[in-house]
Amino acid sequence: MARAATGDGGLDVASWDYETVQGGFGSAVGGTGLFRFRLRSVAGETCSLILKILYERKGEDPGSPYFWKREYEIYRSGLLKSLPADTFVAPQIFATEDFGDSCWIWMEDIKDSKSDWTLSDFHDIALRLGRFNGAWLEDASPPSPVWLCRDWHSAIVPGLVDSFANLDRLLESPLARAALPIEAKDEISAIWNDRGMFQAALAELPRTLCHTDAFRRNVMHRDDDVILLDWALASIGRIGEDLVCLVAVSLFYDRFSASYAQQLDETAFTGYIAGLRQAGWRGDSKLARIGFTCGMVLRGLAGVKQDLEMLRDPAEHQRLQETHHNLSLPEIARFFADVRRFRLIRMAREARDLLSG
Repeated sequence: MARAATGDGGLDVASWDYETVQGGFGSAVGGTGLFRFRLRSVAGETCSLILKILYERKGEDPGSPYFWKREYEIYRSGLLKSLPADTFVAPQIFATEDFGDSCWIWMEDIKDSKSDWTLSDFHDIALRLGRFNGAWLEDASPPSPVWLCRDWHSAIVPGLVDSFANLDRLLESPLARAALPIEAKDEISAIWNDRGMFQAALAELPRTLCHTDAFRRNVMHRDDDVILLDWALASIGRIGEDLVCLVAVSLFYDRFSASYAQQLDETAFTGYIAGLRQAGWRGDSKLARIGFTCGMVLRGLAGVKQDLEMLRDPAEHQRLQETHHNLSLPEIARFFADVRRFRLIRMAREARDLLSG
């Protein structure tokens, strides 16, 4: 693997060590371990590799939203070796190993050449997502192996039932009440009660292959390549859905303002439609907007569960503060409320307008 990583077929490894690489919040959901191996050759050359370990969760259906083995299967299948032109490339995979209760993926260690993103960068990634989705809409039927999720944003909804049934108990915590936001509790409950409407609207839209997790931390730049990592949520989804994560999760990790959120939404959606057109799709852009807003709503409902549970769990507090620029917990709760007003409440209002028009 070191020889493949360096391109030196005669390289001999003299020593190696490794360190744990910190993943995002999805690592806990996905049951994932991530490690960087640093190797030194006999001649003193160095290189590094990433080992991603996926741990089994027994009884999990291959089509479930967070199927533990999906990323292993998608790399092993070869599906990502020839992605549509001018979209993305997958990381180079050196070896995959199945140990029954875990799967190991050895991949290249990518050094991202772009540190900060501007709105122009978000436009470019949305453009590429549009080309990526558009290629499957126009030129081919999306693949359908059993380990790909179907309609990911709808598939996560059943896992939210208990949280919304016990919303009052969750809101016993002052931090949780600040994060809801509490003045919108009735409207959020109404959105939850109408979840079937948003799911049904998505089910009527054109189908395409989706990455479903394309946001800043999973996108790397290197020379002319844009590398898309972490295919664990890959799914057969609907037009517009692949844009959800780029906007919603980027707002979650960055400092939020309503004006910036609006700019990001407009910039990303404009780029996405342009990408669809470049791929040859000539349908009504309203369909993509319905897919985007309905997907945002369902992902936003999942955000209610995630945010409230993390704020109620003292074991999560240090990680929360490290992720959110060392803000205090009350500041993080208010930040969650601001994001929720945009990516759930505002999106639900727009989706309702689109579906009634």
